[in-house]
Amino acid sequence: MRALLAPAAALLALVSPVALTPQASAESTTLKAVIFQEVKPLYQKKDGGYEGLGVDVLEQIRIQAKRRKVDYRVATSVNDGIGAVISGSADIACGVAFTWGRSTQVTYSLPFGVDGTRLLMASYTTIDGTPDSLEGETIGVVKNTAAAKVLKNVVPGAKLKSFNTPQEALDAFYTGDVPILGGGTLWLAANSRIDKTALLPFRPYGRSGISCIVKQDNGELLSSTNIALGQMMQAYMDGDAGTRHMINRWIGPGSDVGLSQESIRSLYGLILSVTAEINTPATPGI
Repeated sequence: MRALLAPAAALLALVSPVALTPQASAESTTLKAVIFQEVKPLYQKKDGGYEGLGVDVLEQIRIQAKRRKVDYRVATSVNDGIGAVISGSADIACGVAFTWGRSTQVTYSLPFGVDGTRLLMASYTTIDGTPDSLEGETIGVVKNTAAAKVLKNVVPGAKLKSFNTPQEALDAFYTGDVPILGGGTLWLAANSRIDKTALLPFRPYGRSGISCIVKQDNGELLSSTNIALGQMMQAYMDGDAGTRHMINRWIGPGSDVGLSQESIRSLYGLILSVTAEINTPATPGI
C-alpha cells in the first residue's frame, strides 16, 4: 500500500493550490436569486431591500447551501427571469408556478405552496366567474404566466390583455385600465382590498405547485434547496414557533392571504408524505 501512496503523495506535493480571484470567490459564496419586485406575499421592497415569503425561503436555502449572502436580481418579465436561471446568470428563482413546458428547461424543487388561478374584480360585480359570465370581458394578466395560460384555455370568450410585470398588471387594474385581473390566488389575495374587491370563483380554475427553480445541471443547489424546504415545512408542522411566525406573517392567520394554520399544515403534510415519505404527529394548533 505504501508503494502506491508514495508516488501519489509526491504528485500532490508538486501541485500548487489554486487561488481564486476576489471576483470568483465572491461569485461562489453569493446566491444569485432572480425576483419580481412588488409581488406580495413573495417579494416587496422595504428600506432599500426586500421582504416577503420568497425572501425568507431564500434565506433558508442560503444557509443550507453555505452561501455568504443573497444577491437579488430583478426580472423585467417572466421569460427574462426564467431565462436568467437557464443561462446561469442567476442561480435560483423561488415562487415559480409549475408548468410542464418550463420543466423541460429548468429543474423544480419541492413545492412550498400551491396556487390556483382566479380573478380579482370590483366587489359590486355581477360576474360570477363562470366562462359564460366572462364572455366579451377584458382580463388583465401577466404575460407568459401559468395563470395566463390557464385563463386562455378556460375562458376562451374573454379578451386577455397582457402586461410584462405583476406591478404593471396591478396598476392597470387599480387605475381602471382593466376591469378584471387574473392571476394566482396568493398574489391576488395579498393585493386585494377587502372593502372594494372580490376574488372569484370560489374554486380556482386550475392549481399548480409553487416552487424554486434551478439550472438543470445544478444538482448541488437543488439538493440544498430541497433539504432547506423540507426542514422548513417539517418545522412548521412540528410547531416550531419561529418557523410558524415566519410563514404565518405572509400567508397565515392575520395576513392578507389569511390561510389557517391547519390548512398550511395539511398542505405541508401532504407534500412531505408524498415526496419524502415523512409523517408527523404534531397536534393541530400548537
